[in-house]
Amino acid sequence: ARPPRRRRRAPGLLARAPARRRRAADGAESAEVKKRPPSEKRAPTTMPLESTILCLDTSEYMRNGDFAPSRMESQQDAANLVVGAKMQQNPENTVGVLTMATVGTGAGARVLASPTDDMGKILSSLHDAPVGGRLNFVEGVQVAQLALKHRRNKNGGQRVVLFVGSPVEAEAKALVKVGKGLKKNNIAVDVVVLGEHDGNGDKLKEFVDAANSNDSSNLIAIPAGVVPSDVLISSPVIQGRSDGGGGGGEAAG
Repeated sequence: ARPPRRRRRAPGLLARAPARRRRAADGAESAEVKKRPPSEKRAPTTMPLESTILCLDTSEYMRNGDFAPSRMESQQDAANLVVGAKMQQNPENTVGVLTMATVGTGAGARVLASPTDDMGKILSSLHDAPVGGRLNFVEGVQVAQLALKHRRNKNGGQRVVLFVGSPVEAEAKALVKVGKGLKKNNIAVDVVVLGEHDGNGDKLKEFVDAANSNDSSNLIAIPAGVVPSDVLISSPVIQGRSDGGGGGGEAAG
């Protein structure tokens, strides 16, 4: 009698077993991912759309050397930082530039660049701003508000960033009035003070408090000898709204 034949297993059966185990393991991993709490999900990096007007102080006080190499150049570096941050936060953001002090006929606030996403035009306007004349803070705010009203893209938020390195001659009452106008038109404001703290501090705080809505506005006071960009990079002006920051709040480097 012949010995019984040994039955051979098909190769496919042996190959399928590890595959089944791998699929089971993958399924378990995907189940773990689905069970992660909502707090572990990544938040979107793009921030809300916003149009911003940078108001530069270009008065004679900006020649002062208490900020190396001068208040004017320190202001330009800080403004460059703000522009770069705004453009990175949302590719559709726009930024405009105006000066709050000019000389000659019709001296006053002057728009150098209407709100645009053209980085070259924005940076060129920042560095071509002439120094001279006296600061007209209230007029600067009013012209900035008008420029935002006529922006091309009406969607998104509105913000005015004011750099101040000169005495603000306007009375507190006038500043409060223009601040309330910003709030009424849903325009947030950031004020960055370079020097002249003693005379400007209280008035500018009243202005920011009047414009503030839902902790959207900020007052940043930078002492002499400190690099303004180093202070701004960790401030609400660059980082946006935070739980610890707030409108009417004051930060110092």
